[in-house]
Amino acid sequence: MDTHEQETLKLLIQELTQLINAVLMQSPELRSAIQGIEEKGYRVDLVLASMTRILKKDADKTPEAQESEPTESDREFLKTLRIRLDSLTSS
Repeated sequence: MDTHEQETLKLLIQELTQLINAVLMQSPELRSAIQGIEEKGYRVDLVLASMTRILKKDADKTPEAQESEPTESDREFLKTLRIRLDSLTSS
């Protein structure tokens, strides 16, 4: 991936993040829950963990043909969920 493509992708991901935040903050239930906590004297810092994986489409391959070994990023994500790879692959 060249530098221009990386920058474009970075901007698209930032836009996605902003849209997700905007949608969450429009939720009356979420605003009400935060307001209730704040009225009790607490400050709310809402931090959501999310993993967005963007892969380049390969028109010549079916999804089954695109399967490969887990990447380091995959392994780290699974680790945060306390999922061991050997438990997924055992038959």
